[in-house]
Amino acid sequence: MGVRFIAINDHYDSNDYVGGIGEIDVAFKGILYDFFSEEQSQKVSSTLDAKRSNGKYIAAFAPYGYVKSPEDKHKLVVDEVASEIVKRIFREFLDGKSMYKIAEGLNRDGIDSPGVYIAIQENNEKQLAKYREKKALWNNVAVGRILANEQYTGTMVYNRFKSENVGDKHAKALPEEAWKRVENCHVAIICREDFERVAAMRKGNKCAGAERKHETHCLTGKMICGNCGHRLSHSYSGRPKYYCAKHYLDKADGKCNISVLDSTMEEVVMKSLQLFIDMWVDFRKIVDMQRKKQAQRLKLAEKHLLDMEKSYDRINKDLRDAYESYKLGMTDRETYLEQRKTYEQLLVRMQENIEKQKAAVSKMAAVELPEVAGFEMLKEQMKLQKLDKEIVDAFVAEIVVHAKDRVEIKWKFRDEFQTAEKGEICRN
Repeated sequence: MGVRFIAINDHYDSNDYVGGIGEIDVAFKGILYDFFSEEQSQKVSSTLDAKRSNGKYIAAFAPYGYVKSPEDKHKLVVDEVASEIVKRIFREFLDGKSMYKIAEGLNRDGIDSPGVYIAIQENNEKQLAKYREKKALWNNVAVGRILANEQYTGTMVYNRFKSENVGDKHAKALPEEAWKRVENCHVAIICREDFERVAAMRKGNKCAGAERKHETHCLTGKMICGNCGHRLSHSYSGRPKYYCAKHYLDKADGKCNISVLDSTMEEVVMKSLQLFIDMWVDFRKIVDMQRKKQAQRLKLAEKHLLDMEKSYDRINKDLRDAYESYKLGMTDRETYLEQRKTYEQLLVRMQENIEKQKAAVSKMAAVELPEVAGFEMLKEQMKLQKLDKEIVDAFVAEIVVHAKDRVEIKWKFRDEFQTAEKGEICRN
């Protein structure tokens, strides 16, 4: 692919070795290094699995409700403060409270969310500032994670995720039957019976709600609260709408009272996107005209370069003819020397001009007129009929909904159209 590769320790430069023994040697070493990296990864994984199977906790942070033992960092001991919150969550869920109501109660009582609490315990000021900036609160997801964490029964669970290849940034989740467990590994906060009752209740809730499953709305994941910065939740009850759950989780903050209908948001996004499509059509017409003019200018520049090169060749021929005339005695030495001086000066100046013209032609040929990324998918459909997930993912980065009937759409366009388009919406 035209990439030069230099291996200093191997004294190898791909510009000097083309198909030679040096190239084979470097490639073979690369294969060996890959095998070595994979082997080392397997050894590390085996060592970590062996430690886990012996009941040693090796994660960077202890789960909420526990801390690492000061005497042995591979042992978990109960955090007296956080463990009471874990017990409260299990107790309230078993009493019939929803995860949403549990989170609301924790926020009302001013209890720090797990991320904030762990950052305080670890004196992690950077992480703590990040959580406070985002106004991190308890929510049904955080509560659900605690209710699903089997480690609170004293059992260490591992082998839940596995990387498919060496160096992968993301690990693949394994099925529950592939998980490995070490029982009685640390002091339990929740008894096994309560944990299993909670698991059965949550499974029953999921089964009961299976028939009410809806298709994911096209704007899901794009909607952001303009006050707190959290993603808006979506509700299908009544008229489908987006709302900020923080308003319900934290009653003390009345600024997140944001609610907007699906139909209203679809209309706003479609109108704004249609405006850009119309602009893109005009933009393409201008670009096509520019391309034609650029092609004409390039053609003229290349013709001018060709004429200059022909003139250079003619002067060079005249210089040779002057020498032949001098050798044949048709002109004297003084006349020939004067002619040669004139011709050589002309050739130097013409060569400089030719080089400048070549550079100008190369620069002109390298110019690429702008394109608007993503709009090609709409070239057959200049008038939008409806929004779908593909169109939204292609053009919309996020949609920030503000409290005063205002929405800000952040697009994925290139610099040509990379501005925030604002529109008015009706609250409900």
